[in-house]
Amino acid sequence: MDNFERFISTFNQLHEVMKNYAKRDDNFGALFYQLKEKHPVIKQYKDDVDLARQLRNLLIHEKKDAFNIAEPTTEFIDKLDMIRLQIVNPATVSLFNKEVICLNVTDSLINTLSLVKQHQVSQYPVFEGHRFLGILTDNGLSNWLASVADKETINLQEYKVSDILPNDEKGSSYIVVPSDMPLYEVEQTMINEINEKGHSKLVILISKTGKVEKQEDIIGIITPGDMPKIVESI
Repeated sequence: MDNFERFISTFNQLHEVMKNYAKRDDNFGALFYQLKEKHPVIKQYKDDVDLARQLRNLLIHEKKDAFNIAEPTTEFIDKLDMIRLQIVNPATVSLFNKEVICLNVTDSLINTLSLVKQHQVSQYPVFEGHRFLGILTDNGLSNWLASVADKETINLQEYKVSDILPNDEKGSSYIVVPSDMPLYEVEQTMINEINEKGHSKLVILISKTGKVEKQEDIIGIITPGDMPKIVESI
């Protein structure tokens, strides 16, 4: 199979994928204009997809002279196939599956600070028994310290997570997603939360079902610090 045949085959496969996603049997150009600002992968590679559209039209409708003007390269065909694969089989949040350290409202502040020091983690899901209450963040700890700063003495042994969590303004800035959610959807969600609500510390909790009913349901976590890895993996 030469580059002409391989390009046309790859182009047609991409067309089928776009039709399946849009649930419309439109021509390639119409689908491209529908999806170029809606589908994150098409949006990211819209210049390449549009170039493929133009090149395909040139090769098909002016085939006699086309190879005197442009010939699809192996590199460009491979890139087009990569775009198709990212639409069909996108990277998911399961890339961030890992053991997540959770706290109980009865845990002491001393032990919590020890965990922060040991693991260098700044977001902790908090439970009361099996009931999920929210996220304790470094912001909550800072707010609590500020609230007791005017006291002459502070006995850290006396305080528990239940004393700290109400001070965490960002504790409710989380969403729970299923482990098969595409990463590009999470990226857009995080951007929207930041732009619309100012939640710059949004935490994404990953569970198999998209629900958290007990600690074991949390199988991964994504924080704003993971954004570079998300962008790299999309």
